[in-house]
Amino acid sequence: LAAALAPYGVAPDPALLARLARYIELIAQGQQRVRLVGEAAPEILATRHLGESLYLAQLFDLAAARRLVDLGAGAGFPGLALALAWPQLKTTLVESTQKKAAFLRHAVAALGLEAQVEVEARYLERQPPAGARSPLAGADLVTVRALDKMAEVPTWLWRWLDPHTTAAFWLTAPTAHLWRQDSSRWQWQPFSPLPAATSRGLQLARVSRGTPTPETSLTPHP
Repeated sequence: LAAALAPYGVAPDPALLARLARYIELIAQGQQRVRLVGEAAPEILATRHLGESLYLAQLFDLAAARRLVDLGAGAGFPGLALALAWPQLKTTLVESTQKKAAFLRHAVAALGLEAQVEVEARYLERQPPAGARSPLAGADLVTVRALDKMAEVPTWLWRWLDPHTTAAFWLTAPTAHLWRQDSSRWQWQPFSPLPAATSRGLQLARVSRGTPTPETSLTPHP
């Protein structure tokens, strides 16, 4: 596991590796009951899922962040993986599929993260209902790795975000290029390719509250 995660900048901390290894075991067990990921082979979970999730720390100061919301959490990537690596994060995993949400609750309990991580089994509407509590309110970071109709996410997600919130998207380079051309409501960071990936990478952005500005470096709100 340490060797698989090294290219993604993950330090070989024995305690963290033990937590991540336990998480992989839970996914392999859960995959027998509900399809959580496309392939649950340990090497795929370590690199394609854990590594690519934790690589976010190379672009964003997670140690300074306080609240994380992961949309479409699925098996917990990236939100639950990030919560394991940065225990100070108060994390909300938003997952509309009930069976996956049930797995997430089981994993949170099995990993001893009940005080740190909550699971919301809900669908996030494209238009925030008037007067409704937003699960994204106060978030330093919102992560999106796999949502239904992913290509359309930037056209509506901005409505939910606070001005200081950074959004992190896992996507392909062509999709990132299209978003940057078509979604002027966002301030875009440079696209960052993922290690060992052909075209996948990370795209960070904040919502533009006025005239769109050039690419900037994004850090957690103080």
